[in-house]
Amino acid sequence: MIAVAEIGGKVVGFGCAQSFRSFCYNGLQGEITELYVAEAARRKGIATSLIFYLEENLKKRGVKSVKVLTGRRNNAAIKTYEQCNYHQDDELLLKKKL
Repeated sequence: MIAVAEIGGKVVGFGCAQSFRSFCYNGLQGEITELYVAEAARRKGIATSLIFYLEENLKKRGVKSVKVLTGRRNNAAIKTYEQCNYHQDDELLLKKKL
């Protein structure tokens, strides 16, 4: 799903989320995969509004919890998600270039 934020008819931000099933977990899984707000539109509650909108739509699909992956040094994003009651856990991302 995609959510778009506008101010005066101009797109200033967007968020993307997905829900999916996995044989590894019980129930439907949710993830916010993208979140961006243009620099000039930041600190106006747009990111928080996008997060809540995505969460509500995931909830309507039956999702009970949502995951977010962001950079370890992306302090602005971490702060925004923490203000929306997300918490850091002990998972570790491993990746490999092919």
